[in-house]
Amino acid sequence: MVRAKWFRPSPILGIAQCRRTYCHHFILEFLAVHPAIVGQVQPRVSGIGKGLVYGIAEIANNLGVELIWGEATANSAPFYSHILFEPAIKDHFFIEQPTLVKCGKEFREKFCGELD
Repeated sequence: MVRAKWFRPSPILGIAQCRRTYCHHFILEFLAVHPAIVGQVQPRVSGIGKGLVYGIAEIANNLGVELIWGEATANSAPFYSHILFEPAIKDHFFIEQPTLVKCGKEFREKFCGELD
């Protein structure tokens, strides 16, 4: 969950839920950002969904999880295609090595200030 006290519509900016499979993979069950962010109200907020997905990728890297998979809708497929560098996403996606590493690295650089 991403929170910000300064965001007037709600202190909750976004939420993601994932779970570990019996094969030690992650399933991204759902990802949502506040509707006001999607509607681009002021102040302009961006990067919430990407930060959530990349944060999950960093957790996966730290736990030795080699695959994250999920389903996309017609509306979310372009988002996942963009952030995962995979233009062919239509209704499902798989985040594997080296994309997991790339996403985790960007998470650390942008959100934690840590450079490799």
